Amino acid sequence: MMNKHNLMLKNLATRFVVLITILSIAVVSPAHACTRLVYQGGTNGPITARSMDWLSFPGTELWVFPKGMKRDGGTDCNPIRWTSKYGSIVTSSYDFGTVDGMNEEGLVTNLLFLTETDYGHIEPEETSLSIGAWGQYVLDNYATVNEAVTALEEEPFRIITGTVLDLLRLKFPNFPIQKLKKSGTMKFSLHMSLSDASGDSAIFEYIDGKLNIHHDKEYEVLTNDPLFDQQLAINSYWDALYSNLENDMVSSGFLPGTTSPSDRFVRASYYLAKMNSNQISELQKNRRNELAAALGIIRNVSNPLGLSGFNVATTQWRTVA
Repeated sequence: MMNKHNLMLKNLATRFVVLITILSIAVVSPAHACTRLVYQGGTNGPITARSMDWLSFPGTELWVFPKGMKRDGGTDCNPIRWTSKYGSIVTSSYDFGTVDGMNEEGLVTNLLFLTETDYGHIEPEETSLSIGAWGQYVLDNYATVNEAVTALEEEPFRIITGTVLDLLRLKFPNFPIQKLKKSGTMKFSLHMSLSDASGDSAIFEYIDGKLNIHHDKEYEVLTNDPLFDQQLAINSYWDALYSNLENDMVSSGFLPGTTSPSDRFVRASYYLAKMNSNQISELQKNRRNELAAALGIIRNVSNPLGLSGFNVATTQWRTVA
């Protein structure tokens, strides 16, 4: 028989799930659905997995860049210029820029939508960088998360972005724009995650024109809205719930199961924690099995082809690095 304490916790959990569902519907715009996670449960180094969710195929290509390339920020307003120190392999969207990639030192970048992003106003004399080149700039210049954090804290550039519809009209005049009409004047508003060969991790978000950096090896998961610190707060509730009910709900526990960013954040965090703390050593020694473990978690937060509904996009592809 369930005691009063557990009944109270279950009732509280139900109310909290309803609240989070309402908040998710309120803040998440259509098609903003991607997930990134860092699996550190193996013995052959960390694995970063990422899913790309979008309303239609985003024109993805694989690009390979050698080191020594001369680059610029791709803007009309005092673009930053550099020469790449490291070679990289990346995925692109709509021939626009790097959304996902890894350099030869093992630094991984993933860019995901965050509608609350505000890159701020840029003055003509300020050095600028196109949003499409943000991830590539990092891969070209830094070998580790710590190195990137130290450099980017100085804000050596301001980011310039544009709307999704304007970009598609420019590059793909025959693109079925009706699929994205409900996005209106939606801008490419992205936050960025970094991970490296040591398992270190960092999240970069621009809020009210200011760069906020969250740097810790424990920051293994990133989705979309709300802001990262709010996602951590939501996830901490579920952590506390599992801790209190672990013995009673071992076979009847539940996880939030919608496609909302907060629910995906919680599910990915839950499975990472369970797998990282309960390694099956004989299996994990095989890199193929480690990749399968990481893919198993990222598939758990993916949307199948053909899924439809409010604020739902299809998982177009997944990467592991």
